[in-house]
Parts: sequence; structure tokens; C-alpha cells
Amino acid sequence: MTPYPNLPYSHNGLRAFESVARLMSFTLAADELNVTQSAISRQVKQLEDELSASLVIRKHRAIELTQQGKDLYLALRESYASVESVIASWKEPRQKRIVIKATLSFATRVLISKVHELNERYPDYEIVLIPVIEEDEALESTDYDLLVFHTRLRGRYDNKPNLFFLREEFMAPVCAQSLATDQTDLDSILTMPRLHPTLDHHDWKVWLADVEFPPSAPVRNTSFLSLDMALSACLSGQGVTVTDLLLILPELERGFLYCPSHAKIQHSAWTYYIHQQTQTEIIDDLVMWLTEESNKEVERLKALALKQHWHGVIKL
Repeated sequence: MTPYPNLPYSHNGLRAFESVARLMSFTLAADELNVTQSAISRQVKQLEDELSASLVIRKHRAIELTQQGKDLYLALRESYASVESVIASWKEPRQKRIVIKATLSFATRVLISKVHELNERYPDYEIVLIPVIEEDEALESTDYDLLVFHTRLRGRYDNKPNLFFLREEFMAPVCAQSLATDQTDLDSILTMPRLHPTLDHHDWKVWLADVEFPPSAPVRNTSFLSLDMALSACLSGQGVTVTDLLLILPELERGFLYCPSHAKIQHSAWTYYIHQQTQTEIIDDLVMWLTEESNKEVERLKALALKQHWHGVIKL
């Protein structure tokens, strides 16, 4: 049984009537559909007979739609417009996309600043940036072209297919420039309230363990559940945090954040990697470009370290 029992058997009559009603002319409808005027008139009359309804009032030099004709035309206009939109969408070229997933801090503090460059480099592609928190889960998915992630398990990913080392972290304490004075040195910055991106205070513990004379006086601690929150608090002058200097390189260069002279820069337990999911020349180029950009940022950090007399793992 048909799901549309009241529809006429032939759709030619509906098409002819829609054209007549839209143009309010049998002659113009015939021209549009490339048939004779008598054929249009016959199809509309057959439609009226099949529906047992008067649709068009034929006058000497004009036509007029009945109320039933107006109702049918409105329904046909909406239906034909919807069908036209669907079919037209099939013919539109779909814009190609590059889907980049990245650990939250890298996505927000590195990739967002490179959106213009990405658009310039890949003008035929829409760039899609997706921050991720559970990176191990992201590695198990297939809904990206490239994933930038960081891990403490470097041995698990070295020399594996489609996995590329990107960079180490370069950790040191920083605070907002507004908290620093001419007398602010490493000792005084370590007495400020400490901001932690994790509840275990891991970054601070690792960094202080390698300081020759760590401060002994107790300080105020505030913990957050993400590095971005800790950095936002730091930028707003809430205290000092130990962080990866490459993530805040623009703020250091512009003087928004302050790392004291003679501070020691250390590697953390975390390392950044790239996973290439899609094997195309475009994604090959993207891997190469991100690696080159990361190397340039390390060189900028080296220049800043030389100027500020930082030392440690950053080799000048």
C-alpha cells in the first residue's frame, strides 16, 4: 500500500500546475517546460479531474487560482524548493578539511596563534582544530589527520610508524610582569604564592629538586585542574607557576610574563609527539612545517635565554 494514497498518479500534472501557478500563465509555463500550451492545459485539467478539485479559474486574458489551487501551490513550492536544495547540495564541491587534534594547552597556546599561517599555507582546505584532554583515547580514534600529544611514556612511541618526536618541554618559574620589580630575583619569586596545574604539584617538585638552595619557608599553594587555568591565574598576577616556556614564548618576548635572571631551565618528564593518521602529501607537509616551527621556537627561546642569563638544558 502506498504511503501517499491521495497523491495523483502522474507527477507531470503537479509540475505543470506549479509552473502555471507560479507564472500565472499557461503560455509562460509552456515555454518554461518546453511543451505546447495545449499540453500544459491538458495536464492541469487531468490533475483537476484526478483530484476532483478546481484549481485554476480560466478567464479571457488571465487566470486566477482557487483557494484549493492556492493551497496546493504553496505546498508544492515548499516541497520543490526543499528537493532542489538537496539535489543542488550534491553538486556543490565539498571543501576539503585538515583535522588537527592536539593536547589542550598546545591547541590553545600554540595552534590558535598559527591559524592565519595554516590558512595561508593550505588555502584549499578548511582547518579544523580540536583540543583533547584524554590523549591516549584520542590515539585510538581515527577521526583526525594529525594529532599532537604529550606523554611521559617516551619509550612507547619512539621509532614507531607514523609517530614523530616534536620537542621536549623547557620548564622554569614565571610570574606576571606586574608582580616583578627591579629587585625581583630568583629567590624572591620563589617566595610568591605557587600555582599548580595538577593536584600532585609535580612540575614544582621536579623543578625544585634540582635547585641548589630551594626556599625553606612555607608558601601558599593553589592547584588547578589544567595548565591553561594555572597560566591564566599567573597572567592575572595571582602568583608564580612552573611551566613550559615554549607555551608562553610570546608573553615572555613581549614582557607580559617574567622569568628571573639566572633561572635554571629544566626538561620535564613530558615530551611532545605527532601522530600522522592520514598519509597524504598535504599531511606530510604539515608534519614537516610543525616540526620546523617548533625548532624555530626553540631557537627564539635560546636567544631569550642568552639575553636573560637563563641556563640549564637550553643549549646556546
